[in-house]
Amino acid sequence: MPIFEDLNLEFEQGWSCIVGANGSGKSTLLKLISKEFKAQSGTIKGNDLTYYCPQSTELMPQNLEEFMLTYTSKAFKIRDLLNIQDSWLYSWERLSHGERKRLQLALALFVESDVLLIDEPTNHLDSTSKKIVIEALKSFKGIGILVSHDRELLDTLSNNTIIVKNQKAICYKTFYSNAINEHNKYLEHLQKSSIKQNHELKKLKKSIQLQQEKVSQSKKRMSKKNISKNDSDARNKINLARLTGKDKNDGQAVSKLQTKQKHLLESSIKTEKNYNVGITLNATKGKNIFPIAIEKGILDIAEDKTLSYPVLAIEQGAKIGIVGDSG
Repeated sequence: MPIFEDLNLEFEQGWSCIVGANGSGKSTLLKLISKEFKAQSGTIKGNDLTYYCPQSTELMPQNLEEFMLTYTSKAFKIRDLLNIQDSWLYSWERLSHGERKRLQLALALFVESDVLLIDEPTNHLDSTSKKIVIEALKSFKGIGILVSHDRELLDTLSNNTIIVKNQKAICYKTFYSNAINEHNKYLEHLQKSSIKQNHELKKLKKSIQLQQEKVSQSKKRMSKKNISKNDSDARNKINLARLTGKDKNDGQAVSKLQTKQKHLLESSIKTEKNYNVGITLNATKGKNIFPIAIEKGILDIAEDKTLSYPVLAIEQGAKIGIVGDSG
């Protein structure tokens, strides 16, 4: 089954976002534009100078050393925008995923590309780093295409929204939240129209059945099967009815109703199925759960970093949130 069919998209200068459920083809679309994937049919124009910034932060970007050792005003500005430290150059394995993501984005902004494609740029980022990244991406002046589930990022950066769903892409020339509201209104209108159409089809089906019964009764009345050959008056009445076309009226009515039914079915409105999603956990309290006590201490987390912590006690039923800057 193809991921996309009859796809026709245009991207303008500025940021556009591609949104949709997991597995709908968002990342695939980015890889098609970046020429990492090749389409089975169709053409993509205007993507000669592209740069694709992937979602994964496992692999160190190519040309990272060249960027970090470049001392032009542009390189300094980008490193400053994303608050990148010189010590990160040879520390990729020890960097947090948030720090790696900022390095990825720095290199993406440094490369001279007409089209910048970014997949989930705020993954692994804390709130401070996310603000830094948003401000940095605002500085890009070419065609930017963004895939993300981050509403704040989408609404801040994007002026165009593409919703990918069921092998199709629906375009809205507005920011994400507004596009979703418009799309939901459209789906609601579609649902109401579908209900109305189904009601009309049911009425038509009933009318066709009634009319077909009339035709059946009319055929019986017009039949000479049970009329005596000597009953000329009855035979003449049937002949006269047939001659004047009275026996055809009911049949023509059935034909008209069936034609109307066919047209309605051909233009039937297809709506999407709605599924209940989510996870329900039926929790029961354990009988042998004891508080966790952690003594005060210091932990080495990198060559030049330590983590100091006080005495910690976690009681049964407690919910713990751990926050802090990336790295």
